[in-house]
Amino acid sequence: MKEVMQVVEVPPITTDRKRSWYLLVLMSLAFGMGELSHFLVGTTTRLMAQDLHYGDQSCMKGPNASARIAANVTCSSYSNATACLWEDSGCVWDYNGQGIAYQILAGPSFILAFCVGGIVMGVLSVRYNRIVIYAVSIVIFSSCTIAMGAAQDVWTLVALRFGVAIGESASHPVSASLVASLFPMSLTGAAMGVVNWGIYFGYGLSYIVGTYIPPLDIGGLGWRWAYYLTGIPGFFLAFLMLVTTSDPRRKRPLPDRSSLSQNSQDPLDGATTKTTKEEVSDVPLHLSIWQSLGCFRNPSLLLLCLGACIRHVGGYSWAYNAQLYHDTYYPDFDVGMYLFLTSIVGGSIGILVGGVVSDRIVKRVGVQARAWVLATSQLVAAPCAAGVLLLPPPYNFICLLAAYVFAEMWMGILFAVMVEIVPKNLCSLVVGIFLFVMNNVGGNLPVVIDPISKSIGYRETLCLFYPGGYLMSGVVFAITGLFLRRRYP
Repeated sequence: MKEVMQVVEVPPITTDRKRSWYLLVLMSLAFGMGELSHFLVGTTTRLMAQDLHYGDQSCMKGPNASARIAANVTCSSYSNATACLWEDSGCVWDYNGQGIAYQILAGPSFILAFCVGGIVMGVLSVRYNRIVIYAVSIVIFSSCTIAMGAAQDVWTLVALRFGVAIGESASHPVSASLVASLFPMSLTGAAMGVVNWGIYFGYGLSYIVGTYIPPLDIGGLGWRWAYYLTGIPGFFLAFLMLVTTSDPRRKRPLPDRSSLSQNSQDPLDGATTKTTKEEVSDVPLHLSIWQSLGCFRNPSLLLLCLGACIRHVGGYSWAYNAQLYHDTYYPDFDVGMYLFLTSIVGGSIGILVGGVVSDRIVKRVGVQARAWVLATSQLVAAPCAAGVLLLPPPYNFICLLAAYVFAEMWMGILFAVMVEIVPKNLCSLVVGIFLFVMNNVGGNLPVVIDPISKSIGYRETLCLFYPGGYLMSGVVFAITGLFLRRRYP
């Protein structure tokens, strides 16, 4: 019988660690550029709405604010244009950037393409060069971001958000797969933490770019230059990634599949095997998809996905509404630098500490230790998040910093758990499917904030979704830890 040639991934590389960390930094920067494009709409929506005329209108502070202040009048208290525009009020009736049109632009228009793209990128990264896939994805979201700056109506923005999402969708599945190839289990959490640091870098930077670039009114284009400047660096980053890095995946021949150890567990159960069967990647595409779906028969992975969905609802609820919340309740307070610093500092501390702590604990306790860290971090973050909405600025930013430190420990640890409980050759595809579910729930559910807020109030609705999401996810992650303890003692 003719010998069958099979392809495997070489075990995590240990001889060239500098190149591994260099690639990790590039992936983190790429992630940051993608997240900057993702969240920039939240900080520029009011200016875009007033230019393109979409969403809700309300009474707000105008250029003649001194007269309003002298009369001790609060513009937001007026519910109609007639009352708002009374003589010498200093208020204006204009588009406020909120409403269902904004929620669709911020959430579903991005999430739908991001979820589908995550699976597509996961499938492609199983079969083809992951570096090339990542670099092309960076070019896609950078190009669409620049094009958003030239949009003339909200539906063009929606269409271009699809492109941004498709490009950024490669970030999680490809980076998780590369980390699994580059680093041993003892460094997985820290490595994923470095990659996911880009999320907070990009998210925090969106407040700087969205707050301080539009007032410069470069060339009379206002908010549009925020998108131009955001998209340009991605082209240089993609070029650097293509020229200076390579896919660590290696190929080598193996005996026929029938000679593989029979002691290996079926990849469909999601468990990590000790034989080469787990690492075989040269399998038909339909079989890879089927095996990846089969991994979700693992109750631990299902619970992990449920907890991630709930946690994502809480995170997106705040991320999409942080600027609007302060514009609504504290219009005279400049929150740009506060939001930037708290997200960068708090998020950075959270992901790095979370990864390092979970890596150290897992050596003593096992993989379930990561779930305990996940649960604890979210449960502690919940009351801090409540303080963000109950205290006035700048005091609420102390609570926000603490909330970020604890809550943002989750992402790197989450994917570190996934890397350890699913077969390596299916990692990127499983991550893509996981993201499809997580982002569809977590990214789309916050759209109901607008109709609910009209019934019970904006702040009250955010309390329900933001700290409430952290609290519920912490409980689910704790239950996940119990299942992991039984399955992976």
